[in-house]
Amino acid sequence: MSRGFLVADHVADVRVKAWGSGFEDVFSEMSKAMWFLMFGEAQIPALHKWHIEVTGMDMEDLLVAFLNEQLVLFDTDGLVMAGIEQIRVEPGQDGEEVRLDSVLCGAHVSHVQARVNLQIKAATFHGLHLTPAEAWVTFDV
Repeated sequence: MSRGFLVADHVADVRVKAWGSGFEDVFSEMSKAMWFLMFGEAQIPALHKWHIEVTGMDMEDLLVAFLNEQLVLFDTDGLVMAGIEQIRVEPGQDGEEVRLDSVLCGAHVSHVQARVNLQIKAATFHGLHLTPAEAWVTFDV
């Protein structure tokens, strides 16, 4: 199955569709889409690696937490993602939270030869749709 993302018009925010052949692909493509919205086609050097581990009550909560954790790292530490080296989604067992473990690579914003095109405040639950093959996420800008 192919992988990718599509940016759609939305009244006040930005809505994105991402697709892939499983939750890991979908989460990865949505992350790429978010960074594309922020930095466009800019070449982000892969100078550093960082680990992100998030949990959620369900897969939708996990996706929003994963995207928002990246935004927190950008806002607090100036980290910009170039790519995802590893991503693993673990469904929860009877009443347990679902987990995501990932390794991202990228650079500090000071090493990026581009300005932020669009400042994203957060990934939201508004109109959120998620299946193992695709997701729709609305970003608050």
